[in-house]
Amino acid sequence: MITKLSWLLIGSISINTILISSSLFSQEIESSKKAASTPSNKHEGGYLLMAPLGSTDVHLLDRDGDSIHHWNGKHRPGQSVYLLDDGSLLRTGSLGRRGAFGFQGGGLGGVVEKVSWSGEVTWSLDWASEKHVSHHDIEPLPNGNFLMLAWEKKNKEECLAVGRHPALLPRDELWVDAILEIHPTGKSGGEVVWRWSPWDHLIQDIDPEKPDHGSASDHPEKIDINYVSFQSRELGQPDWMHTNSVDYNPHLDQIILSVHGFDEVWIIDHSTSGSENPGLLWRWGNPQTHGRGSDAERELFKQHDAHWIVAGLPGEGHIMIFNNGQGRRGNYSTVLELATPISDGGQYLRENKNRFSAPEPIWKYEDPGNFFSSNISGAERLPGGNTLICSGANGRIFEVTSDGSIVWEHINEGGFGEQGAGVRGGGARGGAVFRVPWISPDHLGLRPIEPSKKKSARGTAL
Repeated sequence: MITKLSWLLIGSISINTILISSSLFSQEIESSKKAASTPSNKHEGGYLLMAPLGSTDVHLLDRDGDSIHHWNGKHRPGQSVYLLDDGSLLRTGSLGRRGAFGFQGGGLGGVVEKVSWSGEVTWSLDWASEKHVSHHDIEPLPNGNFLMLAWEKKNKEECLAVGRHPALLPRDELWVDAILEIHPTGKSGGEVVWRWSPWDHLIQDIDPEKPDHGSASDHPEKIDINYVSFQSRELGQPDWMHTNSVDYNPHLDQIILSVHGFDEVWIIDHSTSGSENPGLLWRWGNPQTHGRGSDAERELFKQHDAHWIVAGLPGEGHIMIFNNGQGRRGNYSTVLELATPISDGGQYLRENKNRFSAPEPIWKYEDPGNFFSSNISGAERLPGGNTLICSGANGRIFEVTSDGSIVWEHINEGGFGEQGAGVRGGGARGGAVFRVPWISPDHLGLRPIEPSKKKSARGTAL
């Protein structure tokens, strides 16, 4: 048990084109298409798994904001945490941006640990070297393995060999994302049993003598090695993709990725790998990445937490995205629920000229002027139809109904220290949180909790 859009003046650049434009776009969504059920005057109870970025501890909070259990640790988050059915915590850990591997990237990890309810580290993985380092997110799988995001270093020669333009290598290297499936072994370490990398699905239009020469607009399933975002702090920075979330759909055997550096979400196949893998099954958010539109058609702005709504919940099978809105005119965030354009036969639909079809908008939450998180963050559909939202940069977690009414709110002001939840002084990142998973009161992992501590698990009026 694992648990109105506006557009800004912004630019994106590929090696041959610079597209800078602006527009204002709004789209009303019929109320009949809202995924949540009848609005409720109560929150939906349950618990929250809180791992402030300024703390080395993870807390299980009830809806009164009290910590009813916590796990001590040696590392700050790197970035996600999960509660497993056996009561263990599967947590990522950060070695910091100045590790021995010599790469500095936001969301850097390097460590994954399984920690028992009593706090014993029963398994660990060190994934940090001069060639690779884990980051941001992991995803537990039904078979006991887990997916992991990792940066992999490509030197200048490797990049030039696949058609990267020299002007887009200011530091003579790229750190390219890979998605790895890890099978834990023993008390430490693990075996990579599946992997996917965009390096196997590239296209370039710079040099016809080099591999994968062609037009990205004709092949949206491939990734343009020369696409870079004009918003980047450094044009051609080594952190090319900055993928920040990974989610698995067991029914489809597919994976969805939030690719921050491209302002897109990608869906890929998990049943194949390497040359047998078809590349991107679907992509959406920024048509400039593959020459299929202008900035006026861009829809995602440094988004996070792209995932499928799980079976049994209102909106099941739809995807939910926290659209941060970083750089969007007005700087405001939205939470989007979308239905992917998929046929009865399971194929993602394409329009004329081979462009992937757009998703159907189902539901959206926005509150310009009051709701904005420039980075991190996430959202999650709850069983009764409400949505739990984590505005991560400011440590604000709140629950909304389908009509946008707020029925519960918690501010993690300063992380967790010896004085408990909500106390200021919780470290350099204060109360910021990457995501806050909702934990059902029926979650199997909660069996060790004393019944007396389950005081607010079933829901309470705001």
